[in-house]
Amino acid sequence: MVRRRRIGKAKSAQYARDAVKPHDSRRIYLRIAPSDIAFFKFILESYDNLAYLSVVDKHTAVLQLVHTAGTERETREFLETMRDEVPFTEITLPSRTTGEA
Repeated sequence: MVRRRRIGKAKSAQYARDAVKPHDSRRIYLRIAPSDIAFFKFILESYDNLAYLSVVDKHTAVLQLVHTAGTERETREFLETMRDEVPFTEITLPSRTTGEA
């Protein structure tokens, strides 16, 4: 039987902070026809771990594509190949402010 060593909550939280660093990922925002979202996501998922997709606004069909800094070129190449299949526009979202009004 293999014995697992327990680590404290503080140490565990430190491991989580080290593993997920927000500056290691990049985001690309796209506007696409709502009827094309499922197809776009299906094709993206066939490229194992290239990026993941989330829907920012389902009514205006704004998508967020998150990828690592190391896959920037591959992600851009994927988008160029998808342009022939699905029309979309790359957009810039206004930055969110954290100040109080």
